[in-house]
Amino acid sequence: MDISRSTREQKIEISRKYFLVGIPFLPWVWIINVCWFWGDAWSKTNHIPEVRRYVIWSGIGALLHLAIIAAWIAVYQSERVRWGELGDDISLHVPYGSP
Repeated sequence: MDISRSTREQKIEISRKYFLVGIPFLPWVWIINVCWFWGDAWSKTNHIPEVRRYVIWSGIGALLHLAIIAAWIAVYQSERVRWGELGDDISLHVPYGSP
């Protein structure tokens, strides 16, 4: 899809849809929204304020979700052995050997 051929209204609508689709915990859609519309949001000659709002909120949401995922990975990796059977039950791959 070539975003550069889209009209101003189409860009606003696409950015809005990507933002709304990303709300139910889909940070990769927000990342795509930020990457695709970064130039339209901060262009010095032809920026679109509505797109800028969606890009900012998409970026904040994606960073927040990635921070939560990183925190969970750090906690799980450091505490899995201490959690005992629960740590093994919620794991997709249980490593062999002693902890």
